[in-house]
Amino acid sequence: MKRVVLSLLSILLLSQISFAQNWRNEISSNYFYIRVAENPEKYWDLPGNHPNTAKRDIQFQIWDKDADEFERTFIFPTINGTELFAIRNKAGYIVDVAGKEKLSATEEIKKKTGKKFKMKKDNGVEIQTWDYDGTGVARWQQWRLIIVDQNVVIFENAFTNKAIDIQMGHIHENGSKLQSWDRNNSGAQRFVLEYATGPKKGQLLRFD
Repeated sequence: MKRVVLSLLSILLLSQISFAQNWRNEISSNYFYIRVAENPEKYWDLPGNHPNTAKRDIQFQIWDKDADEFERTFIFPTINGTELFAIRNKAGYIVDVAGKEKLSATEEIKKKTGKKFKMKKDNGVEIQTWDYDGTGVARWQQWRLIIVDQNVVIFENAFTNKAIDIQMGHIHENGSKLQSWDRNNSGAQRFVLEYATGPKKGQLLRFD
């Protein structure tokens, strides 16, 4: 009897591992729209249209869904086999936290005289595009997927430990900007992944 119980537990554990591995394989091999979980009409977007959006240092926003797959669809390359991912759009740019990692000696002196600097670990800094060449992805371009339920996820940055957030919680307004903010599990930080291509197009990714 004990062997049967252990066998069943082993099968259950292997099944859970398989499910976990499946969604990781899915996000690193398929393109997805990233949609606001609590508003089925708003998606991650860049202001303007491709190819004008194929450049770095553009702040992400939310907008009604459109057909510009290059700025709107994302794949999640794994970071050296870890639990972390880059988020790259079809135009080839990755999701990045704006601001400075640290200040130089000169900047530290200027700070003492009252000059303000935008730092990556500050609340409110922009979530923006940056170059991606497949190597040397900085920590502020690496993301944990915090699974909320079978479809909903929060994106937490590996360097700042802050979440991708919609400014002022304006999840129903076109043009609301994405920013970095303390994780609070609010609707402004909860997203779902919608298959953009293939036989599952239009369906939501399941994390269970």
